Parts: sequence; structure tokens; C-alpha cells
Amino acid sequence: MRFEDIKSHIENLETIGKGWRGIVYKGRYRGDVLAFKVPRDEIHKKAIKKEAEILKEVNRVGIGGRLKIVGDDFIAYEFIEGKPLKDVINEENAKELIYQLLMQARELDKMGISKDEMHRPYTNVIVDKEGKVHLIDFERAKHSKKPGNVTQLLHFVMTAGKRFFPHIENSKIIKLAKEYKRQPSDENFKKIVNYLYRNSGDF
Repeated sequence: MRFEDIKSHIENLETIGKGWRGIVYKGRYRGDVLAFKVPRDEIHKKAIKKEAEILKEVNRVGIGGRLKIVGDDFIAYEFIEGKPLKDVINEENAKELIYQLLMQARELDKMGISKDEMHRPYTNVIVDKEGKVHLIDFERAKHSKKPGNVTQLLHFVMTAGKRFFPHIENSKIIKLAKEYKRQPSDENFKKIVNYLYRNSGDF
């Protein structure tokens, strides 16, 4: 099945994103509102197929848009209704949103999948109306013996996200990140969370 074969059957088709590898459309197909990722050129078909394989894996643990169709030259996954993290995050909700991201980053690390974009979540995280965060855009993701999702997210916390954690010391975060990178255990991950969320009520 090629995208051109079903394009005329997709209701309310619209372009919602353009990257150097592909174009993302939104539309209703067979009752579902989906996002369709189509490669710009034939050379990028392999990358789109690779993203489909990654999505199949992360979907099993509730991460990413739910994959619905793998075509010959496109993939389609459940469209996530929400807003980009950068438009939603504020002093009141930041700790909760980043906590969710930490949990998903840890899950990816345990699966041996490196998303390679966790240091800049403003551009590839959607927050739905219930306040749940969703990772999107897995085209750069890959299998890795040493994935760095948690440590990349910590880089964000120390830079753009530092205003949400005024109590932390970068030297301490760097030390904890090095310990986790050397031994990515549940214990070392818990040390990171405990340090970030000390005196934070429910965390």
C-alpha cells in the first residue's frame, strides 16, 4: 500500500509538519484521526521504515503515537491532540511534566533505544489536555548499547529547564549523571529523581 493509493480516501487531509526527510499530514482514515509520515524522497523510505520498527517497540510500554499502518512508502500513527511542551510548561506544572519525561527516558534506556533528542524536549514533546506528555518524532531513534536519554534530559534540566529547579547545583547533577552513565541502574536513576524532587511534595 502506497500513500498515493489511500490519499483520496483520507478526510480533511492537511500538512502539519515538514522535515528534511519527510512530510507529516493529519487526516481521518477509516474512522481514526491519524498522522501520516511520508518521505520526501525515495532515499528516505528506509528511515521511515526504521521509525516504524522503533514505534512498535516503544508502543508496547505506552510511549509514542500508536502505530496504525506501515505502508510501502509511509507510516501512520494515532494523532496526538495537544500542544508542544514549550507552549504549555510553566512554573506550576514543570516538575510534573519533566518527571513524566524522566520516567519515559528511563524506560527507553532500559529498552536500549536512544531517541537522541531528549536534550531538546521543547520541540518533540506534546502535552495533551489531561497533562500527559507524549514523545513524538522517532526518526532519529536507534538501538544502542549505551542509550543516553536520561542524561540528555538532565542536560536540558541544567540549561533551559534550570529555572524550574532553582535548588539544584549543576555540579551535583553532573556527578549523578556520570554515575548513571557508568552504571544505568534503577538505584542510580532513583538518586537522580530524589535529588531533583527533594522537598517537592508528592514526588
